[in-house]
Amino acid sequence: MNEPPDARSVRACVDAAARDLLIREPFFGHLLVGTIRSVGSSGAAVRLVPTPVAPGLEIGTGEWSTLAPAARTASLKHELLHLALKHPLRGRTYASRQLWDLACDLVVNQLMDVSDLPGAITAGQLRLPPDRSADEYYELLREPFLAACHAGGCAFPDPGADGTRDSGAEGAVAAIRRWLAGPGAARHQGWPEFAALPSATLSTYTHSVDSLVASTVRRARRRGWGSLPAALVARLESADRPPEIPWQRVLRLFGATSERTFVRNVLSRPSKRYGTAPGTRVRRRTRLVVAVDTSGSVSTADIAAFFAEIHGMWRRGADITVLEADAEVHREYQYRGRAPAAVTGRGGTCLRPVLVRANELAADGLVYLTDGHAPSPCELCVRPRMPVLWVLTADGVAPDASRLPGRKTRLTRPAVRRPPDRSGR
Repeated sequence: MNEPPDARSVRACVDAAARDLLIREPFFGHLLVGTIRSVGSSGAAVRLVPTPVAPGLEIGTGEWSTLAPAARTASLKHELLHLALKHPLRGRTYASRQLWDLACDLVVNQLMDVSDLPGAITAGQLRLPPDRSADEYYELLREPFLAACHAGGCAFPDPGADGTRDSGAEGAVAAIRRWLAGPGAARHQGWPEFAALPSATLSTYTHSVDSLVASTVRRARRRGWGSLPAALVARLESADRPPEIPWQRVLRLFGATSERTFVRNVLSRPSKRYGTAPGTRVRRRTRLVVAVDTSGSVSTADIAAFFAEIHGMWRRGADITVLEADAEVHREYQYRGRAPAAVTGRGGTCLRPVLVRANELAADGLVYLTDGHAPSPCELCVRPRMPVLWVLTADGVAPDASRLPGRKTRLTRPAVRRPPDRSGR
């Protein structure tokens, strides 16, 4: 089929951008080469759209021709990050589609340089904390987004005694309105098409993206990560690394005496006693507290290996409460199948705060992922009231039986270290 001259020119520009990225930023280059691309006439320079086999990139000839080369590259990287994090595939579970789009933009814009990205919006512009997930930003943005959508003005509290308003809140609403009216929101025009797809198709898309990202990580790792931020490298390493410990067997040890039993109704299994539907199905789950050592002696690659193990526990049916801790517990949250963009801490190490908090939560077991460089909990007069498994890094301290109470195991594969940046930055 013969293409118009402008379409051929756009394809040639995208091919040239892919070659340039393969040299300077191998992760984005390999990801772009492996993604299905098409040329259209949409109002966005680059956007994600469904194709018969996987999510693809559509290049809008009109908007693309108005952008400078740096802005074109930034637009491609922005959409590739959305693809790698599977943001458009998760939007159907949220009530406000545009609010989800905005939350996803705040995440990916922290993982790249947005100085050349048209219509970019950042967490700093909205007075929001950095390094949060899209789900967290969605909750934090509910009120300002609702205010921005009101045509009659801002829904702010009444002025205080001095007659002033919250200028920060007003600035956030103004920034959201600019995003809604500009190219930032236009880049998400194709996302509603993903929400309308059958669940089976979305599952196929998810598997396709996972395979693409895994192969891209393997290729990019050999070339060096370049200027990718540490938070993105940790997430990619975690997604590519399978769990090393046989968690199905370990969880049986934890839950042998205290696992929880859940009964739920199902339509596919009628009651054998009464012959009625729905029937019931019994599931047993183990409640675990999983501590992640985020002290300065633990590398970013080690943290990625830790979350690969956490994902393995979660896949085998455990209810997991994650504690991010160094000398104190900084964050506590339920693990839902996705690693955080970044962890908190990076100070010294003390085991006592985690043991105290785990005793308060009264879970079935505690898994402590650490390099072991810390004073013994026995010296700190804290005894765990539950079974404990210490998972040590491959290059961590020797698992002295008298020093760490409970079972101990070691990750045998060394974490993949990030090679030096060859670009000199």
